Amino acid sequence: HRADRCDKGRRGRHGERRVQAGVFMRYKVYAGTVDVVFKSSTQARFRWKKKTLVYDSYGDAVEGEETEGILTDPVVDLENKEPGTFTCEVPYKAETRFGTVKNPYYDEIKVGETWMMVEEDGECIFFGRVTETNREFDLSKTITADGILNELSQMQTRLTGGTYQTTDGANHSILAIALKPNQADKGNSPVNCMERGNVTVKSQSIDTTDSGDQFGSFWTILTTYLLEHEKGKDGYLRLRLANDPGTEDYFFYYDYMTDEDMPTTDQTIEYGVNMLDLTLEEKRTSELVNSVTAHGISTVKKGWWIFSRTSYETITATAQNTLSIAAYGLCSRHIYVDGKKSTADSLKKAAQEQLDDYKQVIEPTLTVKAFDRRDTGENVGKLGFLLRTHILSQPHEMDRWMICTKLKLPLDSPDNKQFTFGLTSKKLSKRVDAITSAINNVKNALFGLIGHVNEDDSSS
Repeated sequence: HRADRCDKGRRGRHGERRVQAGVFMRYKVYAGTVDVVFKSSTQARFRWKKKTLVYDSYGDAVEGEETEGILTDPVVDLENKEPGTFTCEVPYKAETRFGTVKNPYYDEIKVGETWMMVEEDGECIFFGRVTETNREFDLSKTITADGILNELSQMQTRLTGGTYQTTDGANHSILAIALKPNQADKGNSPVNCMERGNVTVKSQSIDTTDSGDQFGSFWTILTTYLLEHEKGKDGYLRLRLANDPGTEDYFFYYDYMTDEDMPTTDQTIEYGVNMLDLTLEEKRTSELVNSVTAHGISTVKKGWWIFSRTSYETITATAQNTLSIAAYGLCSRHIYVDGKKSTADSLKKAAQEQLDDYKQVIEPTLTVKAFDRRDTGENVGKLGFLLRTHILSQPHEMDRWMICTKLKLPLDSPDNKQFTFGLTSKKLSKRVDAITSAINNVKNALFGLIGHVNEDDSSS
């Protein structure tokens, strides 16, 4: 028995879309199981073993594409350098034209076995494994699926001590080690089905010799030595679903790109047009460090020949960011350098290297609640995750281009989309001088006397 069209999970507030199917943005959710096939040791593909359309924001508008299950309250949460999540409810019962029946898909979604995929106008924006189900008092189930990158946190490997490139190298870079196929350590998970896409973040050398062999998850290695490391943290990690031509063999391209290489939408978020709310958060956290003191031991020899005497003295050296200290107050760390041959210069270098690995400025985040004009049927580019977007609000003296680094998308209520725009980290010496007076006013309001924002070049 098919669920009646008035069911919330299939019609909700968008029942009118059946009249003009194809005009508005369309969201679909699929659930099922997959098989992974290794075509070689360096190439893997996944195929849907079972695939069911369980949610469609158009309801039953399109002939032959009716949903076979019922989901309610579907929400996608995406964030840069995070796996992302999908949540929904699976009601126990459904009202149909034949009366009340058990949800035909109620028992089909299983932890660990079921994979969920979310499409926006035919483009995959989420793919992940069901990791949690909770049965509520009314027998409905709350389902949580974690994005495919979460698989990397469940699988461990060994990183031998040595020198690595961060992004260059098909097999030996940190990026490749974490994301390339590896059946021995990753089993038959679809996370093996990855291929290098657009990588524009400049590769740099990482030396892990002093740490020796390290054992940890692929995600920990990727995060520690690239995504959150000073030598690679300014990138944007993106997955794109693809398939071999003429087949249903799927894989993901992984992109790691700089801000200037990210795609742009031609839709502006503008006060009085489609902006519903705006919040700019500035918070001093434990990640902010502007002073590092290194402690070590130096060897001192006095006298000559049989009268010589060797002693050891404790010495220190400090590296500081004085502009950061003036703006936010002292936030310090202390480190100890092994050995007995430290000098003032060597400790100063060690302290500076450690300081460079910390954030030295507060990086504000801008959260905007807006409705996507594309959802109202306008012929305009969509707002979306990891898209460079123009944000314009004269009352807030804001006129800048920023990249959406976080998105909360309720599929059955797209006019409540919540976009978060993060400012990427850049050093104070790279401040843009040729900037409009309006933006300078915003900077001063945000950061005080040494206001620091990371403006995109296109907004200068």
